[in-house]
Amino acid sequence: MTVFKLFKSSLFRFKELEQARRISFIKIIGYLVLLSAFLAIPITFHLSKTLTKIQTDGQAIAEKIPDFTIQNDRLTPDRPTKGFIYQTDSIIFTFDPEGKRSAEDISTDMIGNFLSIGLLKDELVVVLPSSGLASELFGDSQLVLPYQDDTLQSLNDTQIRNVLQQNRLPWWLYGLAFIIALYSMFLELILTVLITTIGATIFSKLRRLPLRFFENLKIVTFAVTLPVIIAAVLSFFTTFDSSTFIMLGGLFIYIQMVRSNTRPQK
Repeated sequence: MTVFKLFKSSLFRFKELEQARRISFIKIIGYLVLLSAFLAIPITFHLSKTLTKIQTDGQAIAEKIPDFTIQNDRLTPDRPTKGFIYQTDSIIFTFDPEGKRSAEDISTDMIGNFLSIGLLKDELVVVLPSSGLASELFGDSQLVLPYQDDTLQSLNDTQIRNVLQQNRLPWWLYGLAFIIALYSMFLELILTVLITTIGATIFSKLRRLPLRFFENLKIVTFAVTLPVIIAAVLSFFTTFDSSTFIMLGGLFIYIQMVRSNTRPQK
């Protein structure tokens, strides 16, 4: 059975999903990328709206940034300046030439905001929020760039202001947002499918079914199709734990497939 036929079966005829165990792993990976794209679309939609909000907030932050350069791998204001924290609806910006805050502090600030940026004494810190199962295991997405990095040696207030005060966002930023969302959802979905497969394998072993782990993995990949589509649609309107929904939905569909298509061995 082809991948396209299995896709249709995953929506209407769960019994036929048993045929997925004969699909090659290359096609399984490709199918996971396709499902990840479904999940990435609403994220990109919300992200584009957030980027517009960040653009507005960034212009307000640009006015607060004091003159500075990077000297001897340190954040160096042109005149004595105390550190400060400036918060908008979408951004928390920290300017700390005195070294009172750390990268962990910048990450902790991420409560109700989309982006946390810290110009610290020795490093630039950018923190983006994560959600779902991967977030529970690995935490927020934090980028720490020491000023000793060659790309940051020439960093100064003018460059930061120019970025924050742009009147229009570059078109490629939306494409980049989709790629980032796709990558994040792909990792999230792989993790979700693996955990669902463990549950499916335990169920099949209890019923003494001749299905191995990797066969179950292929079946589960198609079993989560309908939950993924439903989760993607709901994500346009509300925020919820899509990983748990997909996991439970995929396991339910797997069980329906087993009960209607496979008999236990005697």
